[in-house]
Amino acid sequence: MTKIRFVILSFVCGCISIGHTQHIQKITLQSAVTMGVENSTQLMTSHAKLTEAQARVREAKDRFLPDVGVSGSYIRVNTPNIKMSEPSDNNNGSDPSPLSAFSNLHSLGLLQVTASEPIFNGFKLRHNKTMTQYLEEAARYDVETTKNAVALNTMKAVYQYYELLETRNVVEENLKQAEQRAEEFRNLERNGVLPRNDRLRAELQANSIELGLTEVNNNVQMAEYNLIILLGMPEDTQIVLDTAGIFEVSGNSTWEECLQQGLENRNELKSVAYKVKASEMSYKMVKADRLPSLGLSAGLVNAYLPNVVTINNALNAGLSLRYSITGALHASHKMREVRAQMDQVDAAQKEMGNNIRMEIKQKFLKYRQMQDKLEITDRAIAQAQENFTISENKYKNGLLLLSDYLDANTLLLESKLNYATTHANAMVAYYELQQSIGNLK
Repeated sequence: MTKIRFVILSFVCGCISIGHTQHIQKITLQSAVTMGVENSTQLMTSHAKLTEAQARVREAKDRFLPDVGVSGSYIRVNTPNIKMSEPSDNNNGSDPSPLSAFSNLHSLGLLQVTASEPIFNGFKLRHNKTMTQYLEEAARYDVETTKNAVALNTMKAVYQYYELLETRNVVEENLKQAEQRAEEFRNLERNGVLPRNDRLRAELQANSIELGLTEVNNNVQMAEYNLIILLGMPEDTQIVLDTAGIFEVSGNSTWEECLQQGLENRNELKSVAYKVKASEMSYKMVKADRLPSLGLSAGLVNAYLPNVVTINNALNAGLSLRYSITGALHASHKMREVRAQMDQVDAAQKEMGNNIRMEIKQKFLKYRQMQDKLEITDRAIAQAQENFTISENKYKNGLLLLSDYLDANTLLLESKLNYATTHANAMVAYYELQQSIGNLK
């Protein structure tokens, strides 16, 4: 019986452990960008704005169709009290008055179909359609701008996660070496070869590294959770980062090439250019209020008044010409208002161009700086490693103080950490440059 209980308990524990197993998800840089774009709430908002602009274009096209309406009514009335004037002598009392039929009126019905079509209204419909199409194109470029921003933020999160993983690996390796050194020093102390103070200093260094590792582990978990939320993964996901090709870059471009590409490719500039065109169409629409309008209308009327009259298929058609003097005066004020808005859009376009030039210059210089820094930190690792090897040999031969030996180890650790950080930041700077010139894929 005890054996059976043990088997059941083992099975239950196994099921519980399986239920709490994390879902392992392997990601590459490109797959992370794809998931980040698909799950971006910011991009959802931009798509909603694009859908709104598309709806306005369809509405503007529908306004070219005739305005058709149908109306019908049925009215029930009480028996009216109608007093007739005395019949004239010409009637001789033989023919009733034409109004006498209304004395027996209890209800009436009316059905009317109307259609109207503007022939000329200052081309307002055409200008409105063109304006909405321009705004739709601007919204499309706004979506691309948001998509690039989301992709860049996702890349930054991936490289931050990589940086912390590399940092943890370096610290764990250094902690293992520090613990081995502390154990070696304890053995030497027991044999009376090493003073107690040196053993304590080695243990303190190991403790300090272990304390730093706890902070790094916490940062790794936070960066992983940030990626999980950013990519729309389940919260129990364990991310495995595939670093294949993560540091591949295309050829370097000159400053002039970067500037030219940025001014040609940036979606923000294309969007604001269409907004400028839309503001011009808005001005033309307002200006059209100063012109007369000509319209065509037609209708069909059926009426039924019991005991009075029945009207079937009464067709009517006509032209209407309208000119509003007051509307023309108001249009002049509106034109000045829209002209001021156009000036604001023009100024915003010029300001955006200047800001983009400055941004490209900043990102270009930053990337070049990170390339130089990466080369320096790579060289520093070799120098720190050689310095540590020399210091270790000198210490073992009694030619160097323990503090200098431990300092050499600290310099080696710092050089490796600096390289991991710089390597990741250099790639972030590269993609920031690509985003600034509109070449982020």
